[in-house]
Amino acid sequence: MGDTHPSKNIIDLHGLTREESLVIVRDALEERASHVDRECFISSLLLDSMHIGLNLRVYALLLYFSSPPAAARREAPLRIITGRGNHSAGNVSVLGPFLTNSLKAEGWGVHKMDGWIIVNNRTIGP
Repeated sequence: MGDTHPSKNIIDLHGLTREESLVIVRDALEERASHVDRECFISSLLLDSMHIGLNLRVYALLLYFSSPPAAARREAPLRIITGRGNHSAGNVSVLGPFLTNSLKAEGWGVHKMDGWIIVNNRTIGP
């Protein structure tokens, strides 16, 4: 329940409520966005290296080389296992449609599949 796959690109939401699921998905999307923001910050430190001290330049280089590339994270969409609804009333999926509608309303690119959804980058701001 609410398990995250080691790749951090897959979340299993079986057995969670709609509200719990939305919180977990939003947190995962925020975390992915913060990594991209972090890389932009590091890049700006490296570009402005003539105006900062040696210690800060070394720190920025360590951060830069210790993080997976942002491009690789952007290429991998977030896959969310919602289930088919086999254990829900009427055997109808609850999480899939709820998350799809909620995330689309927040500007995310969402593709609904059978028992899971794929979330791509945000198309508009929150």
